[in-house]
Amino acid sequence: MTVLVSSMSARGRAVRVGPSVVRRLQEGGWRVEVRVTTSDDDPGAVAAEAAVRSRCVAALGGDGFIAAVAQGLVGSQAVLVPLPGGRGNDLCRSIGAGPDPVARAVSLAPLGLAERPWAGSDPRDLGERVRSLDGIWVGDAQGARRLALGVVSLGLDAWANKLANDSWLRSGPMAYAWGALTTPAHFHGAGFRARVDGAELDLPGWVFSVSNSGFIGGGVHVVPSSDPFDGVLELFRVDQVPLHTVLPAVIQVVAQRNADHPLVHLSSVREVEVLAPEGLPAMADGDLVGRLPLRVSVAPGVVRVLV
Repeated sequence: MTVLVSSMSARGRAVRVGPSVVRRLQEGGWRVEVRVTTSDDDPGAVAAEAAVRSRCVAALGGDGFIAAVAQGLVGSQAVLVPLPGGRGNDLCRSIGAGPDPVARAVSLAPLGLAERPWAGSDPRDLGERVRSLDGIWVGDAQGARRLALGVVSLGLDAWANKLANDSWLRSGPMAYAWGALTTPAHFHGAGFRARVDGAELDLPGWVFSVSNSGFIGGGVHVVPSSDPFDGVLELFRVDQVPLHTVLPAVIQVVAQRNADHPLVHLSSVREVEVLAPEGLPAMADGDLVGRLPLRVSVAPGVVRVLV
C-alpha cells in the first residue's frame, strides 16, 4: 500500500496522525510506502504514479484530497483506500469507514499481507471489502472535468461550506453549523435554472445540490437516501421562501441532522446541467470546483474502494 498524506488538510491534521495510522497498518502486515504531498503537488498525478507500483493507494486527508486521489486512479487496477484526515470526513462516513483515522487503520490491519496473503496480484483477492464506488463528474463550459465523491453544492450550502473553510473552528460540524447560520448575511437565494435529465426547469431556492454520498458538513446526513454504490444521484433542493421561513428548515437539517421538512425536495437524477445564475460558485468535497454554468453527471463505479 502507498499512503498519500495531505499536508494541507485540516491544518496539518493528516500529517500529525499519519505516524499512528501507518504503524497500525504495518502491525497488520501491510508493506507501506508513504508520500507526503504539498500544495505544489497534483494529488491525482501522484496517485496515478503510485498505482503503477501499489495494489492499494490510500489517501489520508480531507474529502477533497481523497476525491483528487480517486481521480488519479480512474482506469487503473489499484484500489482506493480512504483514510479520514480532514475536518468533516464525510466520504469515510458514507462508506462506513467512520471519522477516526486510527480506528480506520485498525479495521484494515487484519487485511495486511502477513495476516491474509493474497493468492495473486489482483486486488479482488480482498473479497467483499472491495466495492465499486460511484462519483460525480463536474464539467465546465471549457470542457474541463473534475471528479467529486460526495455532494456538489450551490446556494446556501455552498456558502456555508466556504464560510466554514474560512473559519477558525477546528471541528467540522461546528464550522459548518457556523457557516450555515451566518450564510443568510451573504446569500439570499437564487433563481436556479437547470436541465435535469433533459428537462429544462426553473427551480428557485436557497439550496440546490446534487448528492452521491448524502453527507455534508462533518456528519450532516442531508440526503439519507443517497447510496454511493447505487449508480444514481439525488437532487436536493430547498424552496425559495422568506428568510424567517427557511431558517427553521436550515436549523433542522444542520443541527438536528434531519432532512424531513416540507420545504425540502428530493429526486433521483443522472445528469444535471445547472445553467443559471451564471458565476455562482459550486463546492464539492469541501473545495471550490467551479462556477455556473456546470454539468454534473453520475460516474457509476468510477473507482474501486476498500471499505
